[in-house]
Amino acid sequence: MKKAKKEGSQKAESPHDILTRFMTEQGMRKTPERYAILEVVTKMKGHHSADEILTMMPDTFPVSRATIYSTLALLVDCGLAYSHNMDGATLYENAYRRPTHHHYICTGCQKIWDLQDISIEQAASKVKTPRFKKLRCNTYIYGICNICQAKLARLKKKMEKQKDPDITREEKRFARINEELAKVADWFKQND
Repeated sequence: MKKAKKEGSQKAESPHDILTRFMTEQGMRKTPERYAILEVVTKMKGHHSADEILTMMPDTFPVSRATIYSTLALLVDCGLAYSHNMDGATLYENAYRRPTHHHYICTGCQKIWDLQDISIEQAASKVKTPRFKKLRCNTYIYGICNICQAKLARLKKKMEKQKDPDITREEKRFARINEELAKVADWFKQND
């Protein structure tokens, strides 16, 4: 004999159910392509461009680039995906059952790491926003990861040894980053 469900207990909505409800409310067509893209997005880890998501689609279920873009916008609208604008590119990540989180972004290698920090949430909740209702907060902390810091240190040593350095394009890029970091450090010293 099966036990009856307790009154008031609800089963959590699946991503499929959320998308179906949203499309019904909006009077949109429920296409197999949209559900296939949803399946890929809910399984993916990390932050991906629309083109990367297109390559993740099963070979047996081809979709167009236009369908990918329109469906990703739909998934963002119904809360199943997050979108992040990073240096002119839009990256997407799964939002289903994901707690609010923030991001570290390395300006050297462009890698992105998730960051969960309650102090950011607390600070954001204290910000007064007259005539504006806050829905969520995304914070991006730009900096240099430990791998890029090590590359910068090696480059600095190499440049100190050579008067007229013959350096690669990557080393020149890290030299510019090192100069920018020095300027930022000076600014912080002046504004302390």
